[in-house]
Amino acid sequence: MVGFTLSIAWAAMHAVPAYAEENASSGDGRFALEIKACPKVPTESVRRILSIEIGDLLLAAADGMRAESDRLTIRCAGDFAWVQAAGQAGSASFEQIVSLDEFPGDAAPRALALAGLELLATLSSTVRARMASKHNASPPLTTSVVGTSETGPASAGSTRETHIGLAGTWRWFPAAHGPSAWGGQVQARSMVGRMWQLAADAEVAGARNQVASIGETSALLLSCAASASVHGGRGTIRTTLGLGGRFGFARLAGDSADPANITGATVWHPWGGPMVTAGALGRFGRFALGLSAEVGRSLSEANGLAGGVTAIAVRGSWVALSLGGDFHP
Repeated sequence: MVGFTLSIAWAAMHAVPAYAEENASSGDGRFALEIKACPKVPTESVRRILSIEIGDLLLAAADGMRAESDRLTIRCAGDFAWVQAAGQAGSASFEQIVSLDEFPGDAAPRALALAGLELLATLSSTVRARMASKHNASPPLTTSVVGTSETGPASAGSTRETHIGLAGTWRWFPAAHGPSAWGGQVQARSMVGRMWQLAADAEVAGARNQVASIGETSALLLSCAASASVHGGRGTIRTTLGLGGRFGFARLAGDSADPANITGATVWHPWGGPMVTAGALGRFGRFALGLSAEVGRSLSEANGLAGGVTAIAVRGSWVALSLGGDFHP
C-alpha cells in the first residue's frame, strides 16, 4: 500500500496524456473490469455506464479475468483514483489519475467510467470502432459528465481548485523602531493545472511601541497581497514557492502619558512592495492546514515621531509568518 500510494502521488505530478497506438492490443477487444479499494465508487454504476457505451465488449462479472482479454483496473487511494487499461501480458498499458474530490456524489462513477473508456479506446481498435459507431448514432455520453470540459473526462490536472480560508499572522519590520504586529488574514488560492497556484489575501495587524516618559505609539497595518507560485509535493503534502506584492496603508497614532502637556496625533501612510513567499500545506479531503512565510521590502516609509525622534517606523524589509486553514467548496 505504501508503494501504491507513492506511485499515485508521483503520477499526479508527472502524468502525461496517452496517445492512440494502432493495434496496441492483440486481443478480441473484450475486456474485464476490476475495481479495488474504492468504497465511494459503486462497481455496478461503473459497469452500467461502460455497458451503455460498448455493450458486450465488457465481460460479465461472473466471467472473471480471462487470459485472452484486455483489463480495465481502477484502484483508489485517498481522494485519487488510478485508472489503467492493459492488454495481454507484454502488451502496452495506459494510465490516468482522476481526483475524486472534483466529482461529488454519483459523478465519480461516470468520471471513472469515461476515463476508462478513453484509455481502452487508446489501447484497442475494436473499442474505438464500437465507440465511434455508438456516437454516430446518438450524442456522446461525455457531454453529460459534470466537469470543466465538454470534450472528455476531466483529469486531475485539467480543473481549477479554489480554496478559501482564515489565518493568524505575525509581521515584523527589523528596521530600528519597526513594529512587531499580530493580526489575521482572509485568504483565497486557486490551483491551476499541475504546477501553478494563484493566491490573494487581505490582512489586518496591529502593534504598539512604548516611549519612555511620553506614552506609547501604535501602528495599524491594513494590506492586500497577490502572488503566483509553483507547487509540488507527494500525497497529501504540498509545498509552494512564489513571487508577489503587498500594498496597503499604515495608521500611526500616539497616546500621550501627559495629555495636558503632550499632544498625540494620528497619521496615515502608504506602505508595501515586492515579496517572496514559501509555504507548506497538508490536505485532509476538502480541508487543508497551511504554514507560509513571506519576505518583502517596502518601497515607501511611514514614520511616527515622539519628542522629535522616530518612535515607530514601517519601512525597509519585513518578515511575516501565517498559520491557518482553508476548505475547497
